[in-house]
Amino acid sequence: MIAHLTPGHTKGCTTWTTKIRDGTKIYDVVFVGSQSVLDYKFVGQESYPGITSDFERSFALLNHLPCDIFLASHGSFFHFVKKHEGLLRGDANAFIDPDGYKTYLRESEHEFRNKVAQQKTAQK
Repeated sequence: MIAHLTPGHTKGCTTWTTKIRDGTKIYDVVFVGSQSVLDYKFVGQESYPGITSDFERSFALLNHLPCDIFLASHGSFFHFVKKHEGLLRGDANAFIDPDGYKTYLRESEHEFRNKVAQQKTAQK
């Protein structure tokens, strides 16, 4: 496993990657720490110094990681229950979800950028 520092949600947030083999197929696996923005302050006195730039760098890194199997620190981030149920029904590929990873990142980054924009507007 490879650790990738992806601060923002916390200063020490870490995303892990690895590769797994299933027969002749090799899959890229990404375990995202979290990109949730919660009630953080990004404009003016930041929740912690550099939080805004940390989120930006983390999104840049995460958007470049190859991902076939998307896992995360919270099951809701990657629809664990639905995927687990699919696996129990016999869907051997239930956890293969590169589009789910892209959607998670797109939605998380959109929430971050909206929050920054709202805070900039409120500060004026």
